[in-house]
Amino acid sequence: MWLNTTPKGREMRAKLMGQANDLYSQLRESIKQLEGPTKEMYNALVERAVEEYAAKVEMAMDMKAQLVRQLKKRWKDLEKEIKK
Repeated sequence: MWLNTTPKGREMRAKLMGQANDLYSQLRESIKQLEGPTKEMYNALVERAVEEYAAKVEMAMDMKAQLVRQLKKRWKDLEKEIKK
């Protein structure tokens, strides 16, 4: 909730969304290379990518969890794109 209500929270949310967009672009390219990608494959890639990224930038656990949730929500969009 604080990500939407405080100035610092809104700043962190904007940064998190930027990170999510960057990681999503990478994930999109990775999943397109797989044959018959599934939601489970995508979720596994999300978790691994966020884990690696979070370790690199020393991200807090709650921010890491938020990033994973944001990326997993994008499966439907990616699924539509893959089917085209």
